[in-house]
Formats: sequence, C-alpha cells, structure tokens
Amino acid sequence: MTDIALFYVPALGGYDVALDGSDLALDDGLMTAAVLSLFCDRRANPDDPIPPGADPRGWWGDRVAPLARPNQGNGTNPDRIGSRLWTLMRQPQLPALLPQVKDILAEALAWMVEDGWATSLDIAVSFPRRGWLGYSVAAHKPDGTTVRVTRQVPWGI
Repeated sequence: MTDIALFYVPALGGYDVALDGSDLALDDGLMTAAVLSLFCDRRANPDDPIPPGADPRGWWGDRVAPLARPNQGNGTNPDRIGSRLWTLMRQPQLPALLPQVKDILAEALAWMVEDGWATSLDIAVSFPRRGWLGYSVAAHKPDGTTVRVTRQVPWGI
C-alpha cells in the first residue's frame, strides 16, 4: 500500500505532507494510514456522548456507500473512515475513561488486521498530565517490522 507521506510538525501540533525534491514523498509503510485512521473524525454512533442535535461528523461516503467485507474479518463490520475519539473529548479526564479511549483507537485501526496489513496491534493510552491524552500504537506487520505512532494530544477542548 502506497500513500502520500505525512510527517509530524511539532510547531504546528499536527501533520503535513512530505516532499521528495519537488514531488510529494510516498509512504510504503502504514504510518500515513495510521495517522489518517486516528485523526479523521469517524461518524458518531447513535449512543455516543455528543450533545443532542450536534453534527455527527464523519466522511460522507461512510453514510451513503458503506463497504462490507464479507471475505475479510467480520463480515458484519463495514469499513469506516477515522476514529470516534472526538466524541469523548469533552468527557472528564478520569482513569475510568481510558479503556473506552483504547477501544475507540482499536476500532479505528482494526481494518489493518482485518485486511492483512498488520498481524496485531498494541495500544497503550494514558493521561500524562492535565489536559492531555497520550497514546502509543504499534502495528506489527506480516514482514516482522513494526510501525509506531506515539503522540500526546490536547484533551477536553
């Protein structure tokens, strides 16, 4: 799988495209795919804790043309883009919330294992300090290599 490479820019607190000379750099690993899976907003589930009438966000294609994969993974689990982490951002920063955060990150990245791009995922989450969520994801690829994404993001915005 080849994607346009994204790289983290600390001064921006986010990602930007990478250049290779005068062309866009490419990523043959899973880094760009992991970043997009974690940082794009997936559409909220009906029971997610968002205010009544709030925008459920998400990519419009998930709403009009979900892609079921009956031959891979769980045939009842349609492809979805992004994560629902945004639905929890206004929740109090309590340790009891961390398992739910971990489950949401695992949900966002599950396609990697279902589609055979990774053999397994290791996910750790914490609240390292007030107002911040820390997470670390290790995607173990079939060739034995590991792609790691570790970040701290503002919490409670």
